[in-house]
Amino acid sequence: MKKNIINRYWALILILGCFTMAEAQEQQTQPQQGPGIHIIPKSMKQNGNKLDIEMLFDMSNLDIRSQESRMYTPILSFGKKEYEMPKVIIKGGTRYKADHRAEKLDGVSPDVLRDQQRGYKTSAIYKTEKYNKNKFIPYRVSIPYRDWMADATMNLREEVTGCCGVPEGTTLYKGVYGKPVDNTDKDVNLKFRYLEPVREKEKHRYDIEKAYLDFPRGEYTIDPYFSNNSSELDKINRMIDRFATDPDVNITSIEIRGYASPESTQEFNYQLSSQRAQALRDYLARISRLSPSLFRTGIGGEDWNGLKLLLKTYSVAHKNEILSIINRVSNLDQREDMIKKVGGGQPYKKIFRDLYPKLRRVDCQINYTVRDFTLEEGKERILDRPKKLSQNEMYQVARSYPEGSRDFNKTLITAREYFPDNDIANLNGAAAALSEGDAELAEEYLYQVQNTKSPEYANCLGAYYLLVGNYDAAEKFLLKAQAGGVVEAKYNLAELERVRKQQKTTRRRTSLNPEEDEDDGVRIQRPVRQKRDNRQFESYEEDDDYK
Repeated sequence: MKKNIINRYWALILILGCFTMAEAQEQQTQPQQGPGIHIIPKSMKQNGNKLDIEMLFDMSNLDIRSQESRMYTPILSFGKKEYEMPKVIIKGGTRYKADHRAEKLDGVSPDVLRDQQRGYKTSAIYKTEKYNKNKFIPYRVSIPYRDWMADATMNLREEVTGCCGVPEGTTLYKGVYGKPVDNTDKDVNLKFRYLEPVREKEKHRYDIEKAYLDFPRGEYTIDPYFSNNSSELDKINRMIDRFATDPDVNITSIEIRGYASPESTQEFNYQLSSQRAQALRDYLARISRLSPSLFRTGIGGEDWNGLKLLLKTYSVAHKNEILSIINRVSNLDQREDMIKKVGGGQPYKKIFRDLYPKLRRVDCQINYTVRDFTLEEGKERILDRPKKLSQNEMYQVARSYPEGSRDFNKTLITAREYFPDNDIANLNGAAAALSEGDAELAEEYLYQVQNTKSPEYANCLGAYYLLVGNYDAAEKFLLKAQAGGVVEAKYNLAELERVRKQQKTTRRRTSLNPEEDEDDGVRIQRPVRQKRDNRQFESYEEDDDYK
């Protein structure tokens, strides 16, 4: 018994000693003669909105102890901007076996657990390898491209972990890649058929201003001097004056819709919200220079949707239970009674005090028409008030610029942002995004297209697949577009063949090991993996920390 206690004592001393030594060595981050692992560059190239990086980790000069582990994190760096890429971990034989067994038992990599315990961000692990001198590890990743990466430096952070998982030091090696981003051939030249939108006979628009007026409980009389009402009423008056004095618009109606907080009965609140809307309508009609006939009222009733939105960012006990009641109980009076009883009534008292006053509001919606604009007027309005333009007017503005130019593309993308439910706006916007090399934005627009049978959609989809490197899918849809009469698809097919030949030539020139290129024809689905240069690249999405 005494012997066991002594053994435990010396074990504790040894562990504490390891951590003390590790803490001291953690501070030694000055570069040494160079990393034991050597980076062999192969290619770093922009492909649309992604950056494809290919290199080899050469372990020829690496020497690792049996219990040791070394983690290598490539980091793209430019000024204060950094992007940490997935890490490569090399382990000595004993450490590799021990961690492998631990992962099987716990279901989690010990490396991930160690990062979490030390308060580190858990980044992706590209590969974990058992140490083998003279071995090469192929490294191919595809990361979100940002403009600053064109001038970035590739650094390598080495983190050494010794026996018992104790950190022994971190070293940052700068400029290990020695090759800037190759973006000289980043653009694939594509052609599209742009569709002209139908002209609007009359441009109907609307704007909404929310007035959070303060009413004493159960009352509907508007007192401009009560609480914060003065500033809220001024906000609505300024909006009405802005439209009333705008020579481009003609106000057709002003709708006032009242809402109530959900205390009392549904019937009472329905009547109360109607009375509050009527009170604001009478107030605005009295002080406005507009005709009183333009002002109308509507009834919003109890604002349960507003309560749900407020609860999402509000701290209160039993919040999930309250939200569940709101979502599943359809009878509004029964819903309120159930919420009052949650948690002994304390959560309701807090919500009643803090949130309910924010639900007693009135919305003011101005409906108006906008006059037609000449081309020159359209060019001015799209810079400051694009909402005034029709989709056709935006299209005419775009057509005044050279097709495929920055201004042309920017105008069509703006049109799509203001008409997101229109197929022509989405197709033209997708084509403009693809011309800019932005496959991610084009994908978002193409997803919204309802008529996926049109040849123009097939041409855009084929161009999208060409840009992201799925050449088989690109050929399939471009042939479909060509058969549908889109002459631009014939040009895109020729461009596809050019890119295919170029990629094959590049692959033969850069390959260090022919056996590494035997994955031709493998279909990789986005976004987990993407096919680039006829090779597999791991695809890693953007992280908020690296924007």
